[in-house]
Amino acid sequence: MVNETPEMQFTREQQAQQLDSDPNAIYANTMREEKITNILSQINPDNLLVDIEHRIRGEKKNVYTGQWEPIVKDQEPISDKLVSRFISYLGCILNQNTSMSNFSSNEINNLMGLTIDWIKDDLVVNAEEYGIEGKYTEYDRIAHIICTSCFAVFKRALNGQESRRIFSILKVHENLTPEKQKGGFLNNLKFW
Repeated sequence: MVNETPEMQFTREQQAQQLDSDPNAIYANTMREEKITNILSQINPDNLLVDIEHRIRGEKKNVYTGQWEPIVKDQEPISDKLVSRFISYLGCILNQNTSMSNFSSNEINNLMGLTIDWIKDDLVVNAEEYGIEGKYTEYDRIAHIICTSCFAVFKRALNGQESRRIFSILKVHENLTPEKQKGGFLNNLKFW
């Protein structure tokens, strides 16, 4: 801390020791850490890619079993090549670098334009290979899944909103428990 007097440091250390032995403080700290871990897991880009992959395949997650199941049981399977190409493409866009960026509205519009053009070109050029030739509603379904996901991640990066939120959460948490952050909490950020 800047310009911290020995008395201030002593007082802070005394408060920390009291908090260490207080069961209510330990419980509150555990709850705060779980809450932050939950938030970080929700914004983990890997989770989004898995979700998109299953949605492209026409599957939904069963809330009771946690397993992905086809929405329509007798539906033709989606081409693995289509899924592979789109997930590969999205992997370079829907990642921590993008969500933690600081994009302007104009940059987001340009990125969305590039994404839309790539989706359109890939679906049209490879429709026969993917087995979706002439199935325009399938083109739309896949394009909407991808475009809405990309837009949501780009919007989180608008003017650095996501990074400011994350760092303010971390700052608050570190201010509440500065001496306990040796590796446990920062471990939650390993995907960043």
